[in-house]
Amino acid sequence: MRRICIYCQTWESGGIEAFINNILQHMDLSELEIDVVVDSLKGSVFTKRLETLGIIFHELSGSQRRLIQNYRLFARLLDERKYDVIHLNVFQALPLAYLSLAKNRGIPIRIAHSHNTMLRRSKTRLLKMGMHRIAKSIFARKATDFWACSAAAAKFMFPKSLLLNPEYQVILNGIDMQRFHFNAEGRELARKRLKIEGAFVVGNVGRLCFQKNQSFLLDIFARVHEDIPSARLLLIGEGEDLAELKEKAMRLQINDNVIFYGTTGCVEELLWAMDVFVFPSVFEGFGIVAIEAQAAGLPTICSDRVPQEVFASSLSQRVPLNASTEQWAKEICARQVDRREDACADLCKKGFDIYSVTKTVYETYCR
Repeated sequence: MRRICIYCQTWESGGIEAFINNILQHMDLSELEIDVVVDSLKGSVFTKRLETLGIIFHELSGSQRRLIQNYRLFARLLDERKYDVIHLNVFQALPLAYLSLAKNRGIPIRIAHSHNTMLRRSKTRLLKMGMHRIAKSIFARKATDFWACSAAAAKFMFPKSLLLNPEYQVILNGIDMQRFHFNAEGRELARKRLKIEGAFVVGNVGRLCFQKNQSFLLDIFARVHEDIPSARLLLIGEGEDLAELKEKAMRLQINDNVIFYGTTGCVEELLWAMDVFVFPSVFEGFGIVAIEAQAAGLPTICSDRVPQEVFASSLSQRVPLNASTEQWAKEICARQVDRREDACADLCKKGFDIYSVTKTVYETYCR
């Protein structure tokens, strides 16, 4: 049995957690013992699924901010568990310090895996960016393998000297194509359950926060609603901006046309219910939900801040983030078509099938 430590900073229902869940759900675990280690363990739609596979969760201090305590607890865990592989899934460089702990303990495979291209908005963002740059210059080279979900994510996380040589590998966020492939019956059932039969449904999936930019999406949708009174906006996710977004929907007088759904373990059914997927993110390490949307046959309109790798089929379209709400609305309204295209074959050719991604990860774990 090879003992694997998969680390991420928080465990919720976000993109990093979805990536970890997807690969472990499709991996042969018969010769692997997997621990998921996190600074903070919160509610997630993925936890029970992985626990049924025998995955063990370890929480460090319970907070990302307790850096020294997390470092000490992680060191103790490495001494106790004696891992063969440490796989760090990070959105900023400070946790790369754990690579030094792993190297000092002789862990032979040390993977630094970047999932982000920018830090979230906060009062201390400039300070955090400075600490991020220092950390990546000091600790990144302690890794044996350098992975990133996109070329932009690699540029954000790794030193320039490493980027000049082909030392990093883009590990695409793969999905189960069969799961997301469009299902007409599933669409009708979901739309009936949501009471949106006959509506033109604009959708978005993601944490309700500055990065995902749902506030701008409300402005866009208000303009769409002027042209298509039957339109509905379906927002999937939770986050710190929920109350603010609900208040804004009321202020724009579209609250009766906006559905704040919350989180779900069956996102594919809600994607089938949509007519167009809109992803106006301020920044993204990758944006796996945009691939899921394309697999579900949805026209997918993304901001120009979303990495190029996401534009993987004819269903995807880029709109400048600084374009007017009228331009965004025009592009959305132009997608009123009563048909669904099948993009799964194109996505598989581009390397997004979960089985090929899992094979790459598994072979590294067993190297």
